[in-house]
Amino acid sequence: MLTIGSVHLDTIALSRSAGQSSVGETEVGNIIHSVGGSAYNIAANLATHRPKSDAISDVGIYSILPQHSVLTEIIRYKVNAAGVNSRFLRLYKEFNRKRVRGGGYVGLLDEEQRLIRRAVVDAAMHDADIFNHKEEAAALEEAIGWADFLVLDSDLAVPTINHIAEHARVNKKPLFLSVGSGLAGTRSWLLSNVANEADCLSGRSLVIRTMLANLKVPAEEIEAFRAYVETGTESGAFNINEICRQLRTKYLVCSNVRESRGFALLAPGATPYKCFFKTPESVRHRMQEGNSAGVVDGALAGFIESYAHIVRRESPQGDAEIVNDKNRKTFQTNILDFVEHVSESEGATPGSVISFEEQASEQSQLAKLWRLTRIAFDMLPVFRYILSICALIIALWLVDVALDVLKYMGYSVSVPDKPWVRMLLRR
Repeated sequence: MLTIGSVHLDTIALSRSAGQSSVGETEVGNIIHSVGGSAYNIAANLATHRPKSDAISDVGIYSILPQHSVLTEIIRYKVNAAGVNSRFLRLYKEFNRKRVRGGGYVGLLDEEQRLIRRAVVDAAMHDADIFNHKEEAAALEEAIGWADFLVLDSDLAVPTINHIAEHARVNKKPLFLSVGSGLAGTRSWLLSNVANEADCLSGRSLVIRTMLANLKVPAEEIEAFRAYVETGTESGAFNINEICRQLRTKYLVCSNVRESRGFALLAPGATPYKCFFKTPESVRHRMQEGNSAGVVDGALAGFIESYAHIVRRESPQGDAEIVNDKNRKTFQTNILDFVEHVSESEGATPGSVISFEEQASEQSQLAKLWRLTRIAFDMLPVFRYILSICALIIALWLVDVALDVLKYMGYSVSVPDKPWVRMLLRR
């Protein structure tokens, strides 16, 4: 499993101001920092559950991060701590003649009502045309070739999405898409190649409805869709086949996170299928209290876990039999299980919150020395060359000692009679 997209810092500010604040006013509240981004959220959720999974053996993540950054070190630490394979995290100071930035998400929430007043997303990878960069194109080709399942964050450049979607289509690999905003979903997914199709697309109710409105879906159908996603009850008819066709997806996972009543799963077909998984009251309470960041990514991770398990167990020839009454329980159990774990964290995933308290294992003098050494190597590459030279000298000394020991024991080892060999081994 490989997730592809931005990994960045999430900052959530909980404001205690009871009324509307004036311009320039400083409010008192709490601020939470965590590692986020849909690519990280989904990878971390799947990796955390992987020991219990017989369908997903490894979870990796591909992203481009700023080189020589303290934040990058924090992200790498969190990725490794979550059990995610970090071999495809790429570090650049500049990419395609542009300085690599960390990006991020900043949300301002009302602490009493727990509603988002305003949010700003900086998708740093949106402008990165990865396949227009020879070296990085090869790295991403290797990454997507390694994976059996691919997960995309919608905040990617259209050429990047087209290339990965084509790879999935040609190689018959399942492709999953997380849509974080209506703008990102429209400009990156809906404006991409018309041949692109996701095996599952996920997003909040407002995001999906914004995309449907941009696609000129009738308002009455969008309203009927909204009612079902919010409560699981039908207040009117809506065309599941047409909605999924317009969104270019085989399945759709959606939730009205503000109401937090449940998660809707839609599947087109000759007999369209829909089901609503009601959120347990304890989980809904936590979500209503503000622990709702990342729940839709958690739901998509639960869908992916179920999908992989069913495909491995049944090996279906087509997709028509994946989402049905027979497999409903599997999807419901996994989706709600993942959502429950996400709701237990103030961040978008369990373990993603950045604590400014030092871990007990990091408090020893040796651990501190090792951290300082790594920072020095990262900030000043010359130290790496010095270390390499020292390592070479030690290795040559060990070889020289080994030859002397073998000679003392009566073994004769012939070495090439070359001037440079005699110089290095003092022979």
